[in-house]
Amino acid sequence: MLLEPGARIHMIAICGTAMGSLAGMLRERGFRITGSDAHVYPPMSTLLQQLGIPLAEGYAAEHLGDCDLVIVGNAVSRGNPELEATLNRRIPYLSLPEVLRDLFLRDRCPVVITGTHGKTTTTALTAHLLEQGGLDPSFLIAGAPRNWDRPYRLGTGEHFVIEGDEYDSAYYLKIAKFFFYLPRVLVINNIEFDHADIYRDLTEIERAFRLLINTVPQNGLILANGDDPVVRPLLANAPAPVETFGLGDNVDLAARGLEPEPEGTEFTVEWRGASLGRMTMPLPGQHNVRNALAALGVGLHVGLAPTTLQQSLASFRGVRRRLDRLGVAGGVTILDDFAHHPTAVRATLEAIRATYPGARIIALFEPASATNARSVFETQYVDAFLLADEVIIGRVPRPERARSDPPFDPGRLAAAMRAAGRIAVHVPETPDIVDRVAATVRPGDVVVIMSNGAFGGLANLLLSRLGAAV
Repeated sequence: MLLEPGARIHMIAICGTAMGSLAGMLRERGFRITGSDAHVYPPMSTLLQQLGIPLAEGYAAEHLGDCDLVIVGNAVSRGNPELEATLNRRIPYLSLPEVLRDLFLRDRCPVVITGTHGKTTTTALTAHLLEQGGLDPSFLIAGAPRNWDRPYRLGTGEHFVIEGDEYDSAYYLKIAKFFFYLPRVLVINNIEFDHADIYRDLTEIERAFRLLINTVPQNGLILANGDDPVVRPLLANAPAPVETFGLGDNVDLAARGLEPEPEGTEFTVEWRGASLGRMTMPLPGQHNVRNALAALGVGLHVGLAPTTLQQSLASFRGVRRRLDRLGVAGGVTILDDFAHHPTAVRATLEAIRATYPGARIIALFEPASATNARSVFETQYVDAFLLADEVIIGRVPRPERARSDPPFDPGRLAAAMRAAGRIAVHVPETPDIVDRVAATVRPGDVVVIMSNGAFGGLANLLLSRLGAAV
């Protein structure tokens, strides 16, 4: 793709984290950027406005103007008036991962972070370690990292740390985004079934990762979770060197002697059988220890000293909406988490149990993902939520995404939870959830909001109602 500086690029569905970040990166490269979205919403709308990128709310053909290229977000489908005008006028168009590959990754060393869970935290942590080590990496994070004021950066170093999503790329490109990212260093954190709107079963997801592994060059590196029973078999015929990490035996990079602390976790790191000493990570939970090991493995591979990694790990501030402590009011702690899969729910609740021993945990769950519009995970959610004392389940925001599959039934899940001995209710409306929580919480409780969506602004409503002081 040949575009001269100053060329105009229009982005359809610009307000997603990755699309908005790409817009900022393209502007830094000297392109004129415009964008539109069905709903112009913060925090990305605020950032784009600060960058001077014009935003249009809603879709209309006239938004295209005289653009030289259109970038089509993966939420855009046929019938969108801007997409239809793009096709009718034969304007060149590309997907987000294609633009990243062609304009930002080809001349760098891509460090691609993949896996069903933990991608955003691991990407942010890896970028942080490399930055603190003086390597000045570029990065793109699909979240809001607390160590920076924006989720992307174009550095001067050779490394580009990027979240490798297995979700599809565009309406015309129904393959995983990570196939476009040219991994020189590939991290595979874990593999489970997810994205039921894209993949029929776990076998299809395994196939995608097997193909991805086959794109890593011989002078690259695959860093893989050796504890994961799905990941391990995929590594047998890998064309590139493989190193494993985990908490179990027979891994190259291991964490031992985990000790939960009020503000995180302390553990000993062993690399190829030799101790690198005790390290402290200001995030709770075994799942975050594995995230940290993946990032530490990248740091060791690029030559950072263990003492540098130790200091850098301790200064990582996490990512918003990943076990994010929103505030405390009247002795009630309010947390926000992106969990939208049974395994993520279980890991989050385990981390809360370890961090707040003896606390009563109230989980507020919104089944907002496309997979959660389906009933596929209902049984697994019963087991996952057993670590909570009370579960309040909101409505499915977009039930039509179940398509022809059996739909998710929040009331049925609540009934199953009650049969398992937990207090559980289905409360469809967000204001009613706030009322119930406000009426029943007591000092010492922990309330955790779990959703990959907006949950009707529940976090702010709850904070306001309880008068939380951050």
